[in-house]
Amino acid sequence: MTCRKTSLLIISILSLIGCDQKEQFLKETMKNMIFVEGGSFDMGDICLKEHGQPCTFANENASFPVHTVTLDGFYISKYKVTYKSYDFYTKIEDLPMLKIDEDWLDKYPKLRGENFPATANWQLSADYCHWLAKESGLPFDLPTEVQWEYAARNRGRDVHYGTNDGQFILGVNVPSYEQQKKYSGFAQGLYAVGQFPATQLGLYDMAGNGQEWMRDWYSKTYYQHSPQINPAGPESGTEKSLRGMPIADSKSDNATPTATTMFRTGREPLMKDNPPGLWSKYHGNFDQATAADKESDPYKIAERGFYPDVTFRCVINAQSLPEKYR
Repeated sequence: MTCRKTSLLIISILSLIGCDQKEQFLKETMKNMIFVEGGSFDMGDICLKEHGQPCTFANENASFPVHTVTLDGFYISKYKVTYKSYDFYTKIEDLPMLKIDEDWLDKYPKLRGENFPATANWQLSADYCHWLAKESGLPFDLPTEVQWEYAARNRGRDVHYGTNDGQFILGVNVPSYEQQKKYSGFAQGLYAVGQFPATQLGLYDMAGNGQEWMRDWYSKTYYQHSPQINPAGPESGTEKSLRGMPIADSKSDNATPTATTMFRTGREPLMKDNPPGLWSKYHGNFDQATAADKESDPYKIAERGFYPDVTFRCVINAQSLPEKYR
C-alpha cells in the first residue's frame, strides 16, 4: 500500500512539473507573438502599377491581378518555429522527433540546431499550431496567405522585401552565400532564426531562411476570384500555399523575385521527397518515384526524414490575449 501511495505521489509530482513546463513554454510563445492590426490593402504584385514592371517574374502570374482585401487583426509569431520548440511539443505529447534526411544530416549536422527553423510537412506543421490552440484555449493556426503578405508588407504597405527597410542586401539584412555556409555548412542552407534585423513590425526571416507553409490550398488563379473579406484560399486542391524564398534560388541585391513579399507558389503537402526503395527502381526519376509512392500518412512520411527547406510559423486569430499572456 505504501509503495502504491509513493508511486502515485511521484506521478503527481511529475505531472505538476510537466504542467509548469508547459505553462512556461506557452508564456514564452506568447511573448513572441506580434499583434497586427487589421485593415485593407492591395494584395498581389503592386510593382507593375507602382514601378512599371512586375516584381514576381516566372510564377505563372499567380500574384495577379492585384485586388483589394480587408482582413481582421491577428497575432503572428516573430520567429519561425524552431526545432527547440517543436522538440518540446513532441516530447510533451510523446510523438516522434522531427527527422532530417540522414544523408543531409551526416553532411551538415548544424542543420538540426535547436534554434534552426524546423522543417515538417504541412500536416505536422498545422498540428503543432493546433496543439498550441488546445493547450492555450486560443485560436492558433497556420497563417493564411493574406495574413502573411499583409504582415510582411508592414500592414499592406508598398514593401517589396520582408526586411528591416524593404531592401534585399546580401550580408546586411539577408545572408550572403558565405554567411550561410558558415551558419549551416553549405551555401544554400537554413540558419538559426533572428540573425538579421527584423521588419518594422518586429518579424524575422520574412525574406529568407526557407519558404513557409500557409493554411490555404494553392491555386495560381485564385486571385481572379478571391473574396474581399478575409480570404482563406480555395476549398480544396492538390498543393498547399507557400510564401517566402526557396533556399536553392539565386540571390542578388534587390533583384530576387522569389524573396519578395508578394511571391506565391504551392507544394504537395506531404513532402514525399524520399520514397524508400523507389529511387533506384526508377533510376532517380523524381516524378516516377513519387507517383509510385502510395504512402499517405504524414507521420509515416515524416519518419523518413525531410530535406530541410520548408518552414512555418503560427498565428492567433484573435484581437487580444488573456491577461495571463500579456
